[in-house]
Amino acid sequence: MPRFEDKLVIISGGASGMGALTAEHVVNEGGQVVTLDINEEMGKSVADKIGKSCEFFKADVTNPESWNSLEEHLGDRFNKITSVINAAGISEPATIEDETFDHWNRTHAINGTSVFLGCQFAVKSMKDRSGSIVNFASSLATRPQPFVIAYNYSKAGVLILTRTVALHCAQMGYKIRCNAVQPGAINTPMMQRYVEGAENPEQQLADFAASHPMNRVGEPEEVVRAVLFLASEDSSFTTGDSISVDGGVIAI
Repeated sequence: MPRFEDKLVIISGGASGMGALTAEHVVNEGGQVVTLDINEEMGKSVADKIGKSCEFFKADVTNPESWNSLEEHLGDRFNKITSVINAAGISEPATIEDETFDHWNRTHAINGTSVFLGCQFAVKSMKDRSGSIVNFASSLATRPQPFVIAYNYSKAGVLILTRTVALHCAQMGYKIRCNAVQPGAINTPMMQRYVEGAENPEQQLADFAASHPMNRVGEPEEVVRAVLFLASEDSSFTTGDSISVDGGVIAI
């Protein structure tokens, strides 16, 4: 039986990158998906490509009103959600000397607040049944680089949030698991922007590869496999944990 047959999965950041790829795989394994994103054009395009089992809902996932609107939109389906995957995120360079207050807050809103709101939404939906929450952290949450200070900080917060939610659910007797993935440098549009914006794109790509003990960047599929494991019953005794998909960075 496909892992997501008769399952309803909510995915933030579902208009591109690993969020969109996760949606495609969930549908391929028999599930129903609602993707969330602020980019309506891209979100609808991805949903149309995946097919009728994927629905797009325009949402600013940093705003609680969008999550409330989603609950209203889902109606009876709100109580049928089985997984919430918080994949929305941004990564833009800034060091401690050139970071701005506005950019710091924007990064934390998208990378942190949206995950908090997604977890809150998930617990409200699934606490009388069971389910799984999967949050996107990063290898930089535990192995930071100086050129992305806000990103490092926000993703470290995702790890603590994940563990806190997992412990709360266990303490309350909710059958909700909460885990995270920690990708390294992955060949996504987010990483490509760094490569294309470099003075020497070829050298930048080589530097990304060399930062991993396996001496290459990862592919989105490699991260999504971990996400699907955590979102499904395959990980039924795993909570408060994170899976590193980083070519060995965690071991350094």
